[in-house]
Formats: sequence, C-alpha cells, structure tokens
Amino acid sequence: MLSIKLYFNFKGLLSVFLIAFWGLFLAPFHTNLGQDKADYLSQLDKEMEGDIFANSFHGFVLYDLDSQKYLYEYNADKYFTPASNVKIATLFAALTWLPDSLPAFQYLVKGDSLIFWGTGDPTLLHSRFQNDTLIKFLDLAKDYKLYFSYTNYNDESYGEGWAWEDYRSEDGVEKSPLPIYQNMVELSADGSCAVVCKPTYFVDFLVNKEDIEVKKFAIFRSLQNNDFFYNLSGDIDETVTQTLPFKPTPELIIALLSDTLKREISLIDYPIPAHAKTVYHSLKLPVLERMMQRSDNFLAEQLLLLCAHERFNTLNTEMIIEYTLRKKLRKLSHQPRWVDGSGLSRYNLFTPRSFVEILTQMRKILPNETLLYNLFAVGGKKGTLARRYTKYPPFLYAKTGTLSNNHSVSGYLTTKSGRRWCFSFLNNHHMHSPSKIANQMEKILTQLYLKY
Repeated sequence: MLSIKLYFNFKGLLSVFLIAFWGLFLAPFHTNLGQDKADYLSQLDKEMEGDIFANSFHGFVLYDLDSQKYLYEYNADKYFTPASNVKIATLFAALTWLPDSLPAFQYLVKGDSLIFWGTGDPTLLHSRFQNDTLIKFLDLAKDYKLYFSYTNYNDESYGEGWAWEDYRSEDGVEKSPLPIYQNMVELSADGSCAVVCKPTYFVDFLVNKEDIEVKKFAIFRSLQNNDFFYNLSGDIDETVTQTLPFKPTPELIIALLSDTLKREISLIDYPIPAHAKTVYHSLKLPVLERMMQRSDNFLAEQLLLLCAHERFNTLNTEMIIEYTLRKKLRKLSHQPRWVDGSGLSRYNLFTPRSFVEILTQMRKILPNETLLYNLFAVGGKKGTLARRYTKYPPFLYAKTGTLSNNHSVSGYLTTKSGRRWCFSFLNNHHMHSPSKIANQMEKILTQLYLKY
C-alpha cells in the first residue's frame, strides 16, 4: 500500500512540475510562435494600406487548399480589371473543353473538290510549334481542287473593348478561323538597308515613304489594310527586326497557303456539314504552357475559338464564354464580366474570390499538381516571373497581368513548411510603375512563404 501511495504522490508531483515548466517556459514560446504567424496575417491590413498601395484599389485573397479555409481576405468581393489574369479563366475553359490533341482543321470531299474549314487552331506554321499538318494534308490531295470556306467563323477580328492602337503591336493580333504564321509578319533591315520579310510573300506590301519622320528604323502598318510603310533614312549599324500583325482576311489566308503549296486555292461559301471530318495534331499542354507563361494574347484568343469549335462547331468567343460560365462556373460567389480570352479588354471584371474559386476547381480538372503548376509562370524559373522570387527555391506558380495603371498576380503558393495555398492579388488604378507595385506584392508573398 505504501508503495502505491508513493507512486501516485510521485506521479502527482511530476504532473505539477510539468505543468509549471510548460507555463513558465514552453507555453510562452509556443504562444509566441503561433502569435508570430497570426500577427503577420493581421499585419497584412497595414501592408495593404501602406504607402505603396496608397491611392489605388487593391484586393487580396489567400486560401488554404488542404484545410479548404480562407486565411486572409481584403476587398475579396470587389470587382477589378484583371488584365491578363483573365487567362486563368481561358486556361480553365481549355482544360475543360479541349481534347488532348488539338483539332487542326475540318474537311469534306465532294466529287473532285476538297473543301476545308479552320478550327481556330493557332499553331499552323507558328514559329514555336512549326505545325504543318494542314500543309502536308493539302499537298497530298493532288487529285482534288482545293477550296477554303469561312462560313464557320462567327466572330469579330478584335475583342470587345480592345484599344484600337493595339493593332500595331504584338499585343493586338487579330482573331481568325485559320491563323497562319501567328497572323504576324517579321520585318528586318540591316546595313544594306534592304528589308527582309518572313514570310516573303509580304515583300510586295512594303512601301518606302520618305515623308515618315523617324529617328531610327521603324515600320508601320496601315490601319485599314496590309500596307507596311517604312523610311530607311540614316544608317543602320546592325540588323533591326520588328514583328507586326497583319490583317488575316480570307483572301490573304488562301494567298499565303497557295504561296506555300505552290497550288491554287479558292474561296467558297459552303456551310460546314455535321459529317465533316476533323484532323487532329499535337498535344494541347505545350500550347497552354506558352499561353500562360509568355502571356500570349494571340494563343489565348484562339484557344477560346478552339473551345467553341469543340462545343458548337462554330467559332465564337462570346458563345463559349457564356457556356463556360453557365455550365462550369455558375457556382462562383460572384459572376464575372468576362469578354475576351487574353485580358486586353478593360471590360473584364473579376473579384479576387472568383479567381481563387476557379483555381481551386482547376485542380479537379487536372489533378496532377506538377503538370498544372508548371503551366503557370514559375517564380525565379520560367515565364513572366523568371526574374522575380529568385532568392528561394521555386514556391510561386502564378499568372501575372498588366495594363497601364493595373497590375495583378494570381495562382498557387507552396510555403516553406509545405502548406499548399492559392491566392489572388489584384491592384487597379495605381500611379506607380508596375515594377514598384510588383516589388511590394513580391515582398508580401515571399513573407508568407517564409513564415509558414
């Protein structure tokens, strides 16, 4: 009995000692550790209201993918102009509607004629993808007369709300049912002052205008047509190159194809029948990766047209956006105003919460986390984030978005301890340089990585 009493007395004393030790030493340390983390999240309000973000409009949502809980919200439910963050919605649509191989074109054999239609596929003779599936197919059809039909294209050349002056830069490439050479022409000049075109077909569109006042070599395209004006006044010390969009009219498309094939191709107004055959090519993931990492507006717009082709057998951006919102994104907390694939339009309006919800759903469509995350720009490694987030191993996989006075970034973040989050950080109407805003965003997101 005495030994039993001594045991329980010792056990009681030990318990009291452990409780006292916890209270004096371990508990404060544990509390401070948790408090540090909690404090940083509470300090985010001060960061969002600091000098860098003063006089601008910004929102930030942080979501824990494992616990499925929101960790931080600031203007989460306000609408923002998201710029190229819209490509996250475009990526969602492409992952949802497109097969693993992209549809290159459709065709029908009718007697001695072969009629073909575009699907919106952007890779035909693209400088990166070098897809020549259609060229090889038509080249083998030597016994047929070739006809191109435009009847399945039911869209405008430019997106709703695009700035008109974008026509003269790579940002504003026109949409079309059968893009070729990225719907752009590369023009260069060297010390001999001879202008070289790729494709060479455009050499006949060059016009030397000596009344153009320029300090250095430059080429300008006419707003109305495919005339390219230049003035070679002054010396050119090294080769200078410009890439400009061309107007992809039906007549120009068949002219470029005919020039490549050295065969006559004619236009025909022929409705696409339900039994037209589809030829597929390539894998879609490399195209999606380039669209997201390089923020390629041309690929983004054409991918939506490809999605419309798959669902409706007609090419129309508005139709596929409405369908995606109604069928797949109807449960978003806030329905966005989504008008184009690239984010060029300032008519687009999304909330930070909507982007987080889309990012969360996307993981169900492509559950392979490595494949999904590497479609995005990777901090310190790839794409538009290659020169940012360089001090630590890659932890940020995101899409940037920039228009004048707007800068945003949304995507996935893996913390130092391995927690998996997604976020949306949108900033509108700032008067700083985009780099200054991006620096502050980088500071905040890096601290979240380090502290958690």
